[in-house]
Amino acid sequence: MAAMDTESAPLTLESLPTDPLLLILSFLDYRDLINCCYVSRRLSQLSSHDPLWRRHCKKYWLISEEEKTQKNQCWKSLFIDTYSDVGRYIDHYAAIKKAWDDLKKYLEPRCPRMVLSLKGGYHHLFCRGGNRIKEVK
Repeated sequence: MAAMDTESAPLTLESLPTDPLLLILSFLDYRDLINCCYVSRRLSQLSSHDPLWRRHCKKYWLISEEEKTQKNQCWKSLFIDTYSDVGRYIDHYAAIKKAWDDLKKYLEPRCPRMVLSLKGGYHHLFCRGGNRIKEVK
């Protein structure tokens, strides 16, 4: 009788065990992962699983394990904080940051004084009257 009950019970996404569900969630992009937080309590907990956000932090923001340790935040918080800061550039940020890091790595042994003269990256540039640019960090 119990076998018949389990056979007739509808199979839902949430009735899956945790590991297969985490595997499914690993294929979602960051937007869909955020939306999973609003579906149910279980999907909210699973979509906050740190390794899922690690992938997105590395893909979009090139955040290293060392940077994560320095900031003392979970991967999801790092993703959200960075997104709130530079999210409008998400499609280009990784390429720009990689080019900047490569330039610094190239210049360090060859022109150390030039590297010291480089200013930190600009998070947002705002034009305020004329061509004056203000750095916001």
